[in-house]
Amino acid sequence: MSNFLSVHAIVFGCRGGIWGGPDDDFLFKAIPDEKPIEVTRVVCAIEMCTTYHYDDFGRFCVANDEAKEKIKEVLAKYYSEIPFAGDPDQLDDSYNSLLLPPADVLVWISIGWLEDDLPDFEACYQQWKAANGMDGVDAPPISPDRQAPSSQSHLWKLMNQLLKLVVGDETHQLIKKDDYKKAISTLESKGLRWAENEKKALRRHLKMIVTNVQH
Repeated sequence: MSNFLSVHAIVFGCRGGIWGGPDDDFLFKAIPDEKPIEVTRVVCAIEMCTTYHYDDFGRFCVANDEAKEKIKEVLAKYYSEIPFAGDPDQLDDSYNSLLLPPADVLVWISIGWLEDDLPDFEACYQQWKAANGMDGVDAPPISPDRQAPSSQSHLWKLMNQLLKLVVGDETHQLIKKDDYKKAISTLESKGLRWAENEKKALRRHLKMIVTNVQH
């Protein structure tokens, strides 16, 4: 039977692997990752194509409207937290730092398609555009920081002031010079913790805080 690929696997491009059985000549075989598919395309495929899911009792079946609405709600909820512009580093950061409640995780991984019968995601998107009077119209680019407050926002100023109070003026200045080691060490001494694979995103966030303030 064809492998099942969840919406999570499609959006992040991760394919994982398969465990070998007693008659196989391998214990575990990794499956190469694929290019991530943008949420705009995935949602159109969910709406237009036969989609499968595991119901509340673990039965594999065709997804009904209720199941489709659940995954669409989850995608809408986290859309602003995941960059889909094709930047691999930002996508990795989001994959490592995105914290999903267990109920949402279950929705992400329980609905999708069979690998041998994947939708044409781009065709679904073009069909949606045609049906909504947008045929031939290209969407203008959205800034990756579309959800971030402007540099004049009091939120940035507050975060910058709090960071300076916690790490000190000298360490705060080091962040502006892309030196994050002392800042991270100080934050960890206050009880905050990050895994190694989360520190790339942390460094980027620290730099945003100290630079997105207009003095």
